[in-house]
Amino acid sequence: MMSITEAEKNIVQFNSSVKKEIINRIVKENGCPLCSMVMDFEFDFLAKLQHKVANEENIRREISSEGGFCDFHFRQFKKIAGGKTNILLLNTIIEEKIYSKDPSDKKDNYGIECRICNSVNEYEKECVKNFTDILRQEENRNKYKATNGICSVHLKQADKIIADENIKLWLNNTYKTQIERMQGDFEEMSSHKSFYEIDREKRKLINVLIEKLAGRKTRGL
Repeated sequence: MMSITEAEKNIVQFNSSVKKEIINRIVKENGCPLCSMVMDFEFDFLAKLQHKVANEENIRREISSEGGFCDFHFRQFKKIAGGKTNILLLNTIIEEKIYSKDPSDKKDNYGIECRICNSVNEYEKECVKNFTDILRQEENRNKYKATNGICSVHLKQADKIIADENIKLWLNNTYKTQIERMQGDFEEMSSHKSFYEIDREKRKLINVLIEKLAGRKTRGL
């Protein structure tokens, strides 16, 4: 029998912890559990990265050679990192990328390979994969059906990797059912003359439905 390598053990442990967290968030979250996990991962990644950028010149050089971050993550980084950290990184990018005076330097000075995007996208793929895995168990499907469920963005991603056509059909029908359940609440809210007459808890459904329809990238809105 072949022995399991340390790397393989780490993968198994990672997938197991992701599955447990997905099930936990399915039960507790009002919005998309996968959006919630991805946003938390992204914040933790940014928090650790800004500390490294502030204290390690080699990390600043690496990020500079990658062109920095995409627009969205530059702005997220700016919010989380201190002003001095932002200045250090931007100054390194200027030194590293833009103002080469050597005409023989053919390096692409304007491309961006955002490491935050890459890490978040990879984690998101693993979350979606593990989500589809837990749906194989009827107990998990029953838990999921009673909630507001995942967003349309993650539904499309899950659709692409679910091999079982019955589960795929069930997931899409459940998505519709979860939206239809909100219809009565929105009809009731529409009957009020003023937004402030509506119960505070019920108002939260506005953000829940927007997230259900379009996904969510940040907790800042």
